[in-house]
Amino acid sequence: MTENRSHTRPGAEPMTQQQPPDQAFSAFHQMKRRRYVHYAETFLHNRHDAEEAIDSAFEQLYLSWGKVLSSDNPDGYAWTVMRNKVTDHLRARNRRPPLLDDEAFNMVALRDAVDPYGQITESLALLRAMRQLTERQLDVMVMTYLHGLNATQVADALGITSATVRSTVRHATRRLRSILGPDRTMEGRR
Repeated sequence: MTENRSHTRPGAEPMTQQQPPDQAFSAFHQMKRRRYVHYAETFLHNRHDAEEAIDSAFEQLYLSWGKVLSSDNPDGYAWTVMRNKVTDHLRARNRRPPLLDDEAFNMVALRDAVDPYGQITESLALLRAMRQLTERQLDVMVMTYLHGLNATQVADALGITSATVRSTVRHATRRLRSILGPDRTMEGRR
C-alpha cells in the first residue's frame, strides 16, 4: 500500500515501511515478505503471481491485525494465511494444487547426474511422494531442502520451535522412506 493507492488491486505495489501506521505490522511485513514471496514462487513458478498472492495475504493480515496479535502464535497464524492465499492463487488460475514437479528438472542433482534420465525419474517419484506429506511436513521439507534454510530459520517462518522443525523433518523423511524405500529420500540432498 503506497500513499493513497489501494493494495487490493492486481499489480499494486507492495506495502512500504511507512504504511500502514501500525509500526508492528510494518516491521512484521518488512521481516516476512521476502521469505513469503520466495515460498510462494516455489509453487506459483512466477514472481509476479507470487508477489500478488503475498500482497493479498498481507492485506488480509493487515485487516485482521488485532486478531493476529491476539492469537497464541502470530507467526503461525500469518503463515497459514499466506499458505492459503498461495493455494487460492493456484486454484484461481486453474492450476493444480501445490506441487513441485518443475523443481525436479532444476535440481542440482540433475545437473551433476551421470544418468540424467534416472535422476529425472527419481526426482519425479520423490516429488509425487511429497504430495502425500502433511502441509506442515511439505512446508518444512521445501524450506529445508529447496530453500536451504536451517531449523531456526524455518521455525521463525512457521511460528514453531526448532525442535518441532527437526521432528517434522524426521517424520517426513520416515514417511517418504516408507513410500519410496530407504535409498530414495531427500537425505544428503541439502
